[in-house]
Amino acid sequence: MGAYRTQRSTHDLLKLLVVALCASTAFFLGDVHAADPDPLADFCVADLSPNAPLVNGYACKPRTNVTTDDFVYTGFRQAAASDAQIRQAPTGAVVSLAGPKEWPGLNTQGVTHARLDFAIGGVIPLHTHPRAAETLLVLKGTIYTGFISDDNVLYASTLKQGDVILFPKALLHFQLNVGNETAITFNTLTSQSPGLLLSANQIFEPNITSAVIEKSFGIDAATVKLLKASYPGHP
Repeated sequence: MGAYRTQRSTHDLLKLLVVALCASTAFFLGDVHAADPDPLADFCVADLSPNAPLVNGYACKPRTNVTTDDFVYTGFRQAAASDAQIRQAPTGAVVSLAGPKEWPGLNTQGVTHARLDFAIGGVIPLHTHPRAAETLLVLKGTIYTGFISDDNVLYASTLKQGDVILFPKALLHFQLNVGNETAITFNTLTSQSPGLLLSANQIFEPNITSAVIEKSFGIDAATVKLLKASYPGHP
């Protein structure tokens, strides 16, 4: 009787092991999407009319209403602000973003573009895009930029006009104008909804108990209060 129970127990264990292996294989080999899904048509121009349904993205505009203008964007010809306004911006830099709302032809294509304008010394603070990798092309000036890997290694370089850098998906990165003139970059992100998490905002904007920040950074309550009052916020 004891041998029978042992045999049955072993058999049950083997069945559980097979089920676990099948489940894990299905997880790793299944149709898992970690980025924007592939479009189901050659294009789907965003329908931005007030009564259009909101889905995961935008509904498609009827093809009879689609024009070439839906696929062309001219908003990057000039900066989003004057030189004086850029200098006075909280971090000395401004961002002009073009996603499907600004450029309807981008809808379902899995891409967002941006123009970044920097005053001398201007910075785009440490931030992440949880749903996108990003490339940065320097159009004018000299930019010190880089990202931090998940093992806390800094990969940074000083880029000049024509140089390009890649920021891997969801990793912390930054840009700083280190030249003696204004700077411009053109950035491409691999999602139409890349997300933006500014590190300082994530820490100081929510009502996190001061003790958590104090112990995380090894600082006192007075320093936390000072930092909360002085961080620059969104570029």
